[in-house]
Amino acid sequence: MLTMRDHDVEDYTVLADMDATDVGVLSAEDQACLDEIGQYLVATDTWQRFAIWLLHKHFEPAPGEVFVEAAVHAPRGTRTTPRGRAAVAAVQPTSVRFDTAGVVGMEFADPGDFGDTDPFGDQDATVLAGIAERLGTHGKIDRFGVRLIRNPLGLTDAEVLHETCDTSHRTLNCTVGNRSEFLADDNTIQTAWRWKVVEGSTQPMVMQDCTVVCVRAGEGHDIQHNNTPPGGGF
Repeated sequence: MLTMRDHDVEDYTVLADMDATDVGVLSAEDQACLDEIGQYLVATDTWQRFAIWLLHKHFEPAPGEVFVEAAVHAPRGTRTTPRGRAAVAAVQPTSVRFDTAGVVGMEFADPGDFGDTDPFGDQDATVLAGIAERLGTHGKIDRFGVRLIRNPLGLTDAEVLHETCDTSHRTLNCTVGNRSEFLADDNTIQTAWRWKVVEGSTQPMVMQDCTVVCVRAGEGHDIQHNNTPPGGGF
């Protein structure tokens, strides 16, 4: 059975700040961990369900708040803000991390924004435990988490969500942009990954794709993110 609690303030307090630290710099040990998890997701046939994200923060919630993402359809985009948990009782976790007690919901969305993606449930318990075990073996429990692969905006392979962080209003706003244009920028920080299976000449290959990148936006501490959804998901 899958047991999960909502994040509290402390769960974000302990995360590294994307703007003030080098949390976005991946080491060889980080990549080795990601490689093993990618192989595990393919082996368990969950590579189309789960992505891995880099644990970090831009601002913190207040007591009683959870981070909630809402899809905006005209024009297409998303908006993520801290909301009072009592006011958003129906939301479901979209991104989680692990601690010594189990699974922690770190970001949430309304069920209507899940599309055809099932929420986290008991059917995921075994695979999530396997991911947590591998993170623990590599010493990366505090480095990476898991997110559901969803596509509430119907993004195509050619599109990307361009996210800007408005720290003064504690809001992350995303708009849809051209994927290739954003990925051509060398000044990016990868913050989420998914895997896909590509048929090779002798055997299938497991390929890692970045699904979210950060781009520093001039001066100041706010940053831009680009969610690049291979296959339309993110």
